[in-house]
Amino acid sequence: MDAESIKVTDTQLSSEYPTYMDIFRQSPISIELFDANGLLQNVNQACLDLFGINTIEAIVGFDLFSDPNLPPNAIAQIRAGETAQYESKFDFNLVKSQQLYQTSREGICYLEYSIIPLKNEDKEIKGYIAYITEITKRKKAELLLEDQAKELQKLNLTKDKFFSIIAHDLKSPFNAIMGFSELMLQNYNDLDDATFIKGLKTIESAGNHAFKLVENLLLWSKNQTKGNNFTPEWLSLNKQITESLILAESAIQNKELEVSFKQKQIFNIFTDRNMIDLVLRNLISNAIKFTHKKGKISVTISENDQEILTSISDTGIGISENKLATLFEINKPKNTLGTENEQGTGLGLILCKDFIENLGGKIWVESTLGKGSTFTFSLPQSKTEIPE
Repeated sequence: MDAESIKVTDTQLSSEYPTYMDIFRQSPISIELFDANGLLQNVNQACLDLFGINTIEAIVGFDLFSDPNLPPNAIAQIRAGETAQYESKFDFNLVKSQQLYQTSREGICYLEYSIIPLKNEDKEIKGYIAYITEITKRKKAELLLEDQAKELQKLNLTKDKFFSIIAHDLKSPFNAIMGFSELMLQNYNDLDDATFIKGLKTIESAGNHAFKLVENLLLWSKNQTKGNNFTPEWLSLNKQITESLILAESAIQNKELEVSFKQKQIFNIFTDRNMIDLVLRNLISNAIKFTHKKGKISVTISENDQEILTSISDTGIGISENKLATLFEINKPKNTLGTENEQGTGLGLILCKDFIENLGGKIWVESTLGKGSTFTFSLPQSKTEIPE
């Protein structure tokens, strides 16, 4: 039906049903009129405004049943002569790219449709009327609530794990500290020097473990808050790795490990010093912890697609496939003893993942049980020039 016939129809309807046509034209609700074949015949001004269309001619003849947003169950209801109600996601950019009709609107909006078949006295379908209401604000609010509910669930799981770590992992070192302290105090006069020194070393080890756990818990909990401070500066990644290896020198010597760090070039990064240091310390500490005496550890740096890759490899015990899948998940227990019964906090790799992602990179691991592991993390290459 062309524009002229629409005008004639409007004139005829206005004379025969003036009130109805006034309601149709002036209604704040968007209304579309279709013929019995589902072809669009007329729309009111509210509908033109909703879709950002200047003229009716741009959309006359649109096939209701070819609308990609119309659900199959709604099509079945309409063809059966029933009222169909559904929600639709309308992408104006997609409409423009398909050149279905010109529109001044952009982005995505959400619409609520109510399509009613119009029947004669013999209950034959003579056309369809569609009422359309924009529900973008409501829908976005619903989606936001869904996202918030998921985030809240995630935070609750995180909180539960947080308390689980405090209750379980802190209990063990403090039991050792209190137990050996009490034993040494009660039997002070009966202990020889070797036993006394052994007790002190046990207390020292438990105290260091408890301190490291508390430190990691504080860092991790801080990282979960939106107020976590990120202070980037220019750093030599080579220097940070060297300093981390120096800090681990005592543990390296105790296990008589062979450590190699080949430096073919200097890699400068614009990142947070505290975060990158913690990541390096944890990964190097893990490599030492899970490598047998006289084993090997190697550190390498390389470039790949605008990224700087740092890998820490060891010839240690490796990681089983079932543990690999959940290695960086906080709700899965991962506190494994080292090759010489070294204890861990269970939070080191979680912190590494959180910090690397905050720095714009990724972290992953490749491992073979009984042969060793390679942890690799990427950092984006900054385009900012290094200051003179």
